[in-house]
Amino acid sequence: MKRSLTNGLSCLAFAMALTAVAPRAIAEASDGHPLFREYGLKVEAATADLREYMKSNPGRDLDSLRANVLDAMADGAVVGKASDLTPARKRKLDPVKLYELCRKSSLVFGKMDHSPEMNKDSAYTSASAVVLTKDGVCATNYHVVADLVLSGALAHKVDNQLMRFVMDFDGNVYPLQGVLYADPVNDMAIIKVDTRGRQLTPAAIGGDAAPGTTVYCLANPSGAYFHFTDGMVSNCTRSMNKRSGQTKYILEITSDYGGGASGGPIFDECGNLVAIVSSTYSLYANPQQYRNFQMAYKQTVPVFLIKECFTE
Repeated sequence: MKRSLTNGLSCLAFAMALTAVAPRAIAEASDGHPLFREYGLKVEAATADLREYMKSNPGRDLDSLRANVLDAMADGAVVGKASDLTPARKRKLDPVKLYELCRKSSLVFGKMDHSPEMNKDSAYTSASAVVLTKDGVCATNYHVVADLVLSGALAHKVDNQLMRFVMDFDGNVYPLQGVLYADPVNDMAIIKVDTRGRQLTPAAIGGDAAPGTTVYCLANPSGAYFHFTDGMVSNCTRSMNKRSGQTKYILEITSDYGGGASGGPIFDECGNLVAIVSSTYSLYANPQQYRNFQMAYKQTVPVFLIKECFTE
């Protein structure tokens, strides 16, 4: 009995020791593991980074961007030369290598606002984007920057909005400098960010993707940063507004995404950009009451609309 009691106490002491050590060991292992990243900390760090940027670069806040938003788009749809874009790749990649390559071009789109109640500046993420050129030309959805374009065009000031920015996979933050082109019909916008002396990694620009083409989405739905999903092109449609003569092009895919993925890149098997995320449309058996969900159409902006903004 005495030996059993002693053994029991020894086991208890050993278990308590494990309990005390294990959490620290797990924390140390996860901190140093290259596959697992704490993106939330990177977003928090963006607040201090952007605050210092505003101090060092007076006149580059959101009010200045709004005041000049129409001037930045004055040249029309042309935002650069086709030679500035990265040519399409021809070799297919396995999904692991494709992710490692394409994550460098995928971006988080964020905002920094001031809370007067708490007297605090806070950066947070709201959408996605993709790099087009080394010097900071990127693509996202029109609805991501629509409030900037409209408030700027109407000379409307919005209090407590300080900055818009993009963040790359490594946590580097690049403030938004301007909106170069906006296409509300096709939900596409070309933006320019301050690279702060760095060279960004642009996505290779692909061609048309026909139904059946394997595609991958690399975006940031609801804070799931750099989330990677696969699927295929399921449909290609267009519709023309008879009054305006404008045509809307939609590339539908089956890759999964949700809110926060707006503007995120869609790649083919070679890692070429073939579209950017736009929206989802849910189909219900009882649409009047939004009941009996059946499927969701995943609608994206085809890459040829982006290519048309660059001259030969």
